[in-house]
Amino acid sequence: MKTPKKVLVLFSGGKDSSATVVEMIRAGYSVTPFTLQIGRPELVGPHGDSAADIRHLELLKAFPEYVSARRVILGGTYLLRKLAIEKTNSTHVVYPLAITLVFLSDAILYCLKNGIRDIACGYSAYQAKEDRYIEQRDDFIKYTKTFLKEYGITLHTPVVKKTKQEVMEILDHFGISSNSLESKAMFGAIPFDMSKTVKFWNDSIPICREYIKNKKAMPYK
Repeated sequence: MKTPKKVLVLFSGGKDSSATVVEMIRAGYSVTPFTLQIGRPELVGPHGDSAADIRHLELLKAFPEYVSARRVILGGTYLLRKLAIEKTNSTHVVYPLAITLVFLSDAILYCLKNGIRDIACGYSAYQAKEDRYIEQRDDFIKYTKTFLKEYGITLHTPVVKKTKQEVMEILDHFGISSNSLESKAMFGAIPFDMSKTVKFWNDSIPICREYIKNKKAMPYK
């Protein structure tokens, strides 16, 4: 039997990233869920489990041979400070893009250290209509692909053309929770100027490159 290729899925525990896990498995990959945690622990329910915990366990039950039992949880504030917090009073900061670039940079580092050449995320066109999900717009998906390509990594967006109903049907079919479990994004309510988003991205990429370069030589689990 052919060994499946590895993919790192950017995993929030939301419906779209969970459906992305399913779709990548159906495409022949084995999945490592990768969660970014910045500033505060995940919100948990009465039994001490978060949305990501719940859906990870459900995915493991449905696909025990193809989902890693270990959900990788990483995060620190250094790059976020460099991209956003330290610039708040001196330039226009687009926080959704800053968070996205922190997520991508740490995901790139994990892939480079672990021989993974594919990253998948739950970007969806139905969410891209909202400004707070600007990273899911077609133009920023292209920018993301270009950034990852610098490191020999391919981006997959298997649910990007699916409707919300289609995403829920994928989850329901495999016994994964399709009800709302996710919490609000930490910086989701901070407004930004849409006309300055591309400049913010372009100005931030060199900082991310330097971060990745410096971290590559350090121990990274």
